[in-house]
Amino acid sequence: MDFSTVSFDWFILGLRVAFIGLIFAFLAWVARASIRELVVLGQATGPALRTLDEVDQPALEVLDAGQSSLAVGSMVELLDYTTVGRARDNAFVIDDAYASQHHAELVFDDRSWWLVNLESTNGSYLNGKQIEDRARLSDGDVVQFGGVHLRVHT
Repeated sequence: MDFSTVSFDWFILGLRVAFIGLIFAFLAWVARASIRELVVLGQATGPALRTLDEVDQPALEVLDAGQSSLAVGSMVELLDYTTVGRARDNAFVIDDAYASQHHAELVFDDRSWWLVNLESTNGSYLNGKQIEDRARLSDGDVVQFGGVHLRVHT
C-alpha cells in the first residue's frame, strides 16, 4: 500500500468537503440577508393598511384589488399629498401590472380633495369615467388605478 497516494486522496476529499461546506455557508448567508431585506421592505411600504373602523382621517377603501397584493376591504389613509403608482417612491404603492410607475396624485387643495392623473399609460378613472387632468373628489366616489378600484372616504 502506497501511503503517499492514500494521504493525497484524503487531502482531495478534505478539500471537496471544505468546498461544499463553504458553498452551504454562502447560501445560508444569502438566504439570511434576503429574508432580512424582505422584512424591511415589507415594513416600509407607504401608509398603513387599516380597517374602516380604525380610520379617522380621509382614506381609500380597496374595493377590487385587481392583480395587486392589496386586501379587499383594507383602508389606506391619505396624506394631504399622496402619490400613487408602482414605483417604491410613491406614498401609496400599488403593485398592479396595469398601474404606471407614477400613476396619479391625490391632493387636498382649496378645502377639497383632487385626483390628478400623471399621464399614466392606462389612465385614472373617477366613477368609471377616465379623467384627463384633474377632478374633484367627493365622499363615496370610486377611483381606479390600473385594475385596482378604491372608494374615497373624506
